[in-house]
Amino acid sequence: MFEAKIDASVLRECIESITAVVDEGKLRVAEDGLKLRAVDPANVAMVSFELQRDAFDEFRFETGSGSGSEAASESTAATEVGIDFNKLRDILGIGGREEVNLKLDEQVQKLFTRMGSLTYTISLLDPSSLRKEPKVPELEFPVQVVIETEEFRRTVRASEKIGDHIVLGVDGEEFYMEVEGEMDKLRLGLRKEQLIHLTPGTLHSLYSLDYVSAMSKGMSHADNITLNLGKDYPLQVDFEVADGKGKVSYLLAPRIESE
Repeated sequence: MFEAKIDASVLRECIESITAVVDEGKLRVAEDGLKLRAVDPANVAMVSFELQRDAFDEFRFETGSGSGSEAASESTAATEVGIDFNKLRDILGIGGREEVNLKLDEQVQKLFTRMGSLTYTISLLDPSSLRKEPKVPELEFPVQVVIETEEFRRTVRASEKIGDHIVLGVDGEEFYMEVEGEMDKLRLGLRKEQLIHLTPGTLHSLYSLDYVSAMSKGMSHADNITLNLGKDYPLQVDFEVADGKGKVSYLLAPRIESE
């Protein structure tokens, strides 16, 4: 059994960070909060999401009564539900900053949501029909860049008018983003002192701009983001949601440049 109350705008911010990569997925509900890990249908991008229970105004989760070792294991128990996140995001978009009440009924496979006088009933998806939760690859990133989110998003928006792929790289103590089209070229270069943090190095990787653009929309509420980079390496983007009570991580496969 799961019941909770949370600011609708906070929950919408969280759901938007998920729908930047996937439309649906298996949400893990446990005593300590919510978790999700999902990969897009093309196996190019992955999202990992965590929301602590203290992000909620009220949070109640029970798996049933028990005693002894059964009761002791209750805190580690969880339930997994299939959610259409696009549908939930659209519903939350109507609520403004109202408080949203959530109630999960696994017996009838429904998620009941209420915002003020509006009540919505969302049918859950069969978890067995959804893609398996992906394993997170063990990666060691030689370079880390912490940048203001709006600076990153502004460059991505400008890049969309130029080409289809974007280069993220570090040259010494400068981080750069570069897009080259048939006729035009765009480049952002930021020195170490213009960034929140930079690990010096010399490397770059090429990524699909469509994916980077979608991800940039999912991070719009974060003040800053952490970019983990390597040479011809996946991009990992980390940021916080829900006033630091939630964490999101995107992982994007690189496009290997032909010689």
